[in-house]
Amino acid sequence: MNEVIVFTNGDSSKLSTWSNVPYCFTETLIRRGIRVHRVDINPRPRLRKWFNRWVMPFVRRISPDTTYDYFRSFIHYLDVKQRIRAAIQAHPEADHHIFLTFSFTSAGMSQATCLQFGDWTYDHHIRYFKDRKPDLFERASIAREDACIQRSDLIFPLFPRVDRYMIDRYQHPETHYLGNVINAVVGPDDEADIIRLRMSSRRILFIGKDKYVEGARQLIEAFKLLKPVMADLRLDIVGMSERSFGPLPEDVHCHGYLDKGHPEERALYYDLMRRARVFVNTTPRWGAFSATVEAMFMYLPVVVTPYGEFTETFSRAIDFGCYCPENRSDLIAAAVSQIFESEDYPAMCRLAHTAVESYSWDSYIEQLMASVAAYHQSKANLVDGGRLVTPEPEILPLPQPMSVTHRARFLSGLEDTETELSRGAVHGSGEGYLAAS
Repeated sequence: MNEVIVFTNGDSSKLSTWSNVPYCFTETLIRRGIRVHRVDINPRPRLRKWFNRWVMPFVRRISPDTTYDYFRSFIHYLDVKQRIRAAIQAHPEADHHIFLTFSFTSAGMSQATCLQFGDWTYDHHIRYFKDRKPDLFERASIAREDACIQRSDLIFPLFPRVDRYMIDRYQHPETHYLGNVINAVVGPDDEADIIRLRMSSRRILFIGKDKYVEGARQLIEAFKLLKPVMADLRLDIVGMSERSFGPLPEDVHCHGYLDKGHPEERALYYDLMRRARVFVNTTPRWGAFSATVEAMFMYLPVVVTPYGEFTETFSRAIDFGCYCPENRSDLIAAAVSQIFESEDYPAMCRLAHTAVESYSWDSYIEQLMASVAAYHQSKANLVDGGRLVTPEPEILPLPQPMSVTHRARFLSGLEDTETELSRGAVHGSGEGYLAAS
């Protein structure tokens, strides 16, 4: 692996993109001496605006609870394919194409090896988080995504249960779970200093966007239960503003979204983490896994619900915090009190750090590159003279730029395209795209 094109939903040079993952991924490759070309495949704002105005009302009339949107549309899929081809043409020497999403691939467009990396697939997202089967429009997008996954050379899911799900669904022989990663952009303080600071702290830290509001609301209620016996208790909420809750009790502070790409906001983010006694996010099914791991790396004990990916990663019994069996204020209050009063608190801090210290980006990329090397070795065929040769994929011609007239016709037929796609999905057709969320 000498030169790569990395395709991401967002600008991978910015820390704020997808929980810092694209930035950390690409920067680690660069540190290893690999030449990296970054390509942003996020939706084009004007096309998305048009789609939301004219297509989505029709979609929602048919399927009010749908998660389908412009990002999942066939229009965006075609647009991204064109951008992928343009990137390949601009960087023909790249020997690997890396997609930080399961929804797109360059398979069949060049001889480069295609890798996909992500958290979960669209189908898994709907079945796990929405707890239902995909609707008509979602199935069309899933069909495209399935084909992209099956055609890519190597697959790297971030979670163990997703790994098993993908192996069962796709039977892809090159599916690799390599552990998780810490998205911290600064290291922890000296162990003795940080534990000493935490021992004197009376602060609770919650990190999560609006989709975690259910966990934050129950934590606020738990705070009210604890405040009468802990007068100096304080709760800091990162990722949401007061508008998500209405009037807040005294000593509950909402800091909104803090962008690590901005020095002042990054400093505040890590100062809040440094001064906390415990991290809490008990949102059911998913408790901000990335933020939890980062807190643990900073020697901070945690309180979370025992959701599957967390227990699978760290076991069903943890010694670096405690599980809260349900997202209920009384149970959260009891768990927080247990950690505040624990005589083993210093050991709990050390164990939190130890549990995740191997999840460095350097370690992950090293394992990923070893998997890629093993793949090439397994695919190589020995021929006359000991020369190693790999089968050459079909190289498709790059499209010419779309003319003004052609673009006008293309836009005028978008709704018909979506309708035809939906009809095709019923009969099992569709081209095949994971959005890393």
